[in-house]
Amino acid sequence: MPIGYWESEHLLAPADLTVIGSGIVGMSTALHYKAIHPARRVRILERDVLGEGGTTRNAGFACFGGPGEWLDDLECLGQTRWLNLIRMRAEGLRALIELLGVEALGLEWSGGWELFDRTEAGMARAEKVHDALPHLNGAVQPLMASVLGHLAPHPTSTPALVYSPERAAHFGAHASVHLPWEGMLHTGRMVSAFHKAMQVADVQCLNGCTASAVDATDRPFVPWSIATPRGPMLSTNVAICTNGFAKGLLPGAKVNPAPNRVLVVRPRTAPPKGAYHIEDGYLYFRTLPDGQVLFGGGRHFGVELPHFPDRDPQAEARWDSLLESAAERWLGTIETVSHRWTGWLGVGEDREPLLGTTAPGLHHAVRMGGMGVAMGCGIGLKLAQTIASEAHREPLR
Repeated sequence: MPIGYWESEHLLAPADLTVIGSGIVGMSTALHYKAIHPARRVRILERDVLGEGGTTRNAGFACFGGPGEWLDDLECLGQTRWLNLIRMRAEGLRALIELLGVEALGLEWSGGWELFDRTEAGMARAEKVHDALPHLNGAVQPLMASVLGHLAPHPTSTPALVYSPERAAHFGAHASVHLPWEGMLHTGRMVSAFHKAMQVADVQCLNGCTASAVDATDRPFVPWSIATPRGPMLSTNVAICTNGFAKGLLPGAKVNPAPNRVLVVRPRTAPPKGAYHIEDGYLYFRTLPDGQVLFGGGRHFGVELPHFPDRDPQAEARWDSLLESAAERWLGTIETVSHRWTGWLGVGEDREPLLGTTAPGLHHAVRMGGMGVAMGCGIGLKLAQTIASEAHREPLR
């Protein structure tokens, strides 16, 4: 559909910044850019009603990964890059709290726990964590204290990792490690807070508007044209924030969409309040109100799902059956399953995000590696600062 006069003259006039994707990274980028340049025109294009990736379909973990996952990253990335990854997650959570507020997020500093089962693999993993615990604590505790110490309700001397035999006993686990700096938030309230903040900041968000291509123009002040069902939309700067779906606009990006299935179950006996990591984070669960538990993950099950928006109900049922079995192993008898859904992650060869500039005015921030809740707002801040610092073009009038 071509753009008419009233649209081209005002409603869909060229923007100073167009963000593609209304997830945590995209909305954060728009809001942080507006805070730097409040008079500039900022637009978000989102092909779904609310966002089809992980922002509205995550577990609401305010987390930084468990010690088992940390050891994998340490081996893959080395000390410096691994610790920088943890720092990005802590700084991202801080940026999210500072942008929206604890109450708006429904944030609870409940703590997290990694549980190790009594299988041979689980006990071997627990032993490896035991041997590495002093090193992990020595590296991560000062970081948490410096980044989050003024926000968290516990002393800055609180360790990053503490053995928790009580939780191990409760769940029948071989071992349990407590992560005191972790918490849980309410994903729905967080997204609503983002929407309200964008209204206040005068960020235009066009939902149901797919950006199918980004092409260069020959116009110096609006060098980018975005193909949409409403016709081409022009912009001085473009930020691609589509996480796992980035290859649609960035064919060479080293990121792939990866599904996780999530269930909301009601066990016969509710577990202690908190967020839990199992099997190096490939399984996870957290408590919800009224005795319910969100239980998700399972990428390591080997069940293939078609890429969004296609669905395979039989494959979903196989995945869910494996998840329910895992939930019963950890939570006991499951009385009901009230919700089932798929969330999409952006993953790659490692868990580091991809943040960069393809050409002047064309930027991207994708591949959150399943840590978008913790990391996304901080990545959005960095991307907004990068875009705002470009001095090669004047703002639109």
